Amino acid sequence: MKKHLFLFIALFNLFLFIDVQGQQIDMSELKYKPAPDTHEVCTLNPTDYNAFYYIKPDESLMNLMNKTNEQIFEVEYISDSENVCSSADWPTEAVNAFEYALNIWAMHIHSDIPIRVRATWKGFDSVGDRTTLGGASPSLVVQIPGVGVPNTWYSLAHMTALSGEPIRDRIDDLNHDISVNMNCNFERWYFGTDGDTPATLIDFVTVVLHELGHGIGFIGSVFSEEGSNTAEWGSGDPIVPYIFDRFAVDGNDKDLIDYENPSTELREAITGERGGIYLDGTELNLTLLDEAADRAKLFSPPDYQRGSTYSHFDQALFTNTPNALMRPGIDRALAIHTPGPLFCGFLRDMEWPLGEACLQYLTPYAAVNLASNELNFGVTTVGSVEEQSLLIRNDLNSDDELIINVTTDDPQFILVSGNDFIIQSGEDLNLPVAFTPTSDGIKEATLTITHNAKNTPSPVTVRLVGESLSANQLSRLDQSYPNPVVDIGSGATISYALAKESNVILDLYTSAGQHVRSIVDARQQSGRYNVSVNLSGLSSGVYLYRIVVDGEISSKKLLLFR
Repeated sequence: MKKHLFLFIALFNLFLFIDVQGQQIDMSELKYKPAPDTHEVCTLNPTDYNAFYYIKPDESLMNLMNKTNEQIFEVEYISDSENVCSSADWPTEAVNAFEYALNIWAMHIHSDIPIRVRATWKGFDSVGDRTTLGGASPSLVVQIPGVGVPNTWYSLAHMTALSGEPIRDRIDDLNHDISVNMNCNFERWYFGTDGDTPATLIDFVTVVLHELGHGIGFIGSVFSEEGSNTAEWGSGDPIVPYIFDRFAVDGNDKDLIDYENPSTELREAITGERGGIYLDGTELNLTLLDEAADRAKLFSPPDYQRGSTYSHFDQALFTNTPNALMRPGIDRALAIHTPGPLFCGFLRDMEWPLGEACLQYLTPYAAVNLASNELNFGVTTVGSVEEQSLLIRNDLNSDDELIINVTTDDPQFILVSGNDFIIQSGEDLNLPVAFTPTSDGIKEATLTITHNAKNTPSPVTVRLVGESLSANQLSRLDQSYPNPVVDIGSGATISYALAKESNVILDLYTSAGQHVRSIVDARQQSGRYNVSVNLSGLSSGVYLYRIVVDGEISSKKLLLFR
């Protein structure tokens, strides 16, 4: 059975996104590789305990499901080619529960590009007393230079949401972001969506939510081979961590990716022998301030369990709490129909764009985004005024106003409209800055923006640069470089500055005044120019280069040794 589902968020839904406007995303530098244990990252195991514990989305969030107009998910239901189930097709009640779980996730995260999910109704074999209820993973982990943390693997869905690029469409034979397998042989599923899971049954919605959590990025790279006394992290060439790994620490706050790789010490850490292992992030820690658990402890039993250890929250610590979804085992008569505040805080720490359902758990958020990290005022003259504007944005529908204070460290760069500003959610500020040089030369300064945003540390800085010539001076001719020239193949570079649009003639002469070659003969805008000069075929000696700018003449010497 093949079916496409389109899930949406209301127009007034609040979400956060990473602003990539003005950022050049070079997709030719895309790196990707399979995720570990593809499709079976999690071996979610049912317990024999009837928890009778239920957490459902509140009524206001449920109402959002019926007000839809923005695409979030696409899902394809397929049957395992080697299906051993009594029915090869997804049961209607299982499809309804799966779609309900996707709707819940659609209220918690945001992506401008639809996230595609491949859902397989699959038979799993039990191993001993372990029953795999479901498995999921990103279809790939990826890196794009300039997006996210450098040298870090991201789940495909996460990087797609961050970059705003349909990455899967650029990879041959790939048509989904997340792969989810659900156990068709398990006989104690509860497919209801009311959260009232009866005794002895396992809530299907909760398991789907859990597995999708792995698919969007709750997955680390640390692992240990069966029978090994060492563990290792990362993958690729060179080896780099997952974004999940960058938040993992041991009980002494040592980053796991700072361990020798591979090492017995890392194995000891992930089996709890070094004070346990934890996720450590600003926002996820804030969600625990009023909870019994004061740290986001990860599952680290003394007997390492591949598929369970590390990439789950601790089983015992988070039992019967709002953060119980991502434990490695699920109780009977339990329904957790929310990722929970801890997971939402971690998503913000990883810079996942969030929806309103996650935002309700988190501290107010404003996001400062700059169109550029430099303002270049070009070339002018002493006494003139050149003005440029810096675009500053507070993310669309962030849940707090952006408050900024702006200063410069050079009085030749002036803030035209004052220092203090408030930018509401989704609004822009064009901040005017004037360059008023009082002496000639190249001027550099720093514009400092102190802010209350959560997406980047305060303050952020912008480089200010401008060049001034003396009053009534049309141009400035600089010494060529290198000088002398000893490598004819590399040539020489001649730099000059123009204070206004002018007719420019630049020529090369011998020391006796014989014309050698024309370099520039054009009308050019004001600004600084760097021109490469081909010196091939010339003998050693002293040469003159001369510039004529609207009749104003300047010249300098160039030395050539062969």
